[in-house]
Amino acid sequence: MASPTMTAPQLTPEDWELLAHLLECKQRELLAEIRHTTKRAFREALHERLNQVEELLGRIPRSAGAKEL
Repeated sequence: MASPTMTAPQLTPEDWELLAHLLECKQRELLAEIRHTTKRAFREALHERLNQVEELLGRIPRSAGAKEL
């Protein structure tokens, strides 16, 4: 059986910017939650999620003249 190939979603520049904005909001939310968490295991899970969000942010195509939302 052939394996399906993954392709990047076809989004407009505005869609990519919105996606980046949403991930940046989540990044700030996770950072705040990490600061206020006392349970080590939960904090580690939050750090893992933060790393995922930051990795995704790094993979989003951003235009040089993009405006903040």
